[in-house]
Amino acid sequence: MRTKTLLLTAALTAAGVATSMAQVYSVNMVGYINVTIPAGFSMLANHLNNSPDNLVMTLFPAPPEGTRVFKFNPVNDTYDQILFLGGVWEGDGPETMTLGPGEGVFIDPPSPIAQTFVGEVQLQSTVDLVVGFNMVSSVLPQSLPLDGLANDGNATPPAGLGFVPAEGDRVFRYNPVNRTYNQDLFLGGVWEGDSGGLAPEPGISEAFWISASGPRSWSRNFVVGVD
Repeated sequence: MRTKTLLLTAALTAAGVATSMAQVYSVNMVGYINVTIPAGFSMLANHLNNSPDNLVMTLFPAPPEGTRVFKFNPVNDTYDQILFLGGVWEGDGPETMTLGPGEGVFIDPPSPIAQTFVGEVQLQSTVDLVVGFNMVSSVLPQSLPLDGLANDGNATPPAGLGFVPAEGDRVFRYNPVNRTYNQDLFLGGVWEGDSGGLAPEPGISEAFWISASGPRSWSRNFVVGVD
């Protein structure tokens, strides 16, 4: 699919932002997140398991006409694309495209969307990474440094989102002010790049790219009441 080349290039230069503003409301394991999605390309995450499912067409039953969603497939380096047109979703499998916890998509609405995600917080999770580009997000609705000790009952408070970086990993987060990506590289056991030597810290409802130097799993086991 030729769109892959165009969008992946855009992803590393000037594609999108997860949200312009997000508010999180949650008591224990169930809650909702209000997100303002700007017009144009953005990268979006959904941290809550929705009922009955996390299909994009379920989460967005009536977005602005002409809204497009692109989900990257790291296995074949292409994008699946769906379009909301004439009051229905059409394209590459709208009945199967999901946006669940740990996943990410590009969304391109012609006008801003005031979105509310509702669902259950997933306390135990695993996000599998392949070599190369992965469009991902934190499973939990937390804005913390990407690496560090996750909340497994042994840390109060947790130091980070529990991602364990490997030598050569890169993280790309979109900067909506200048429409470029903040880039960080894990090299020599430390982070270097646009985060000033600190670990990248994605926001709530923000999807981002991890260019992984090797395949592995990003796992978390969150203990309620410890954080």
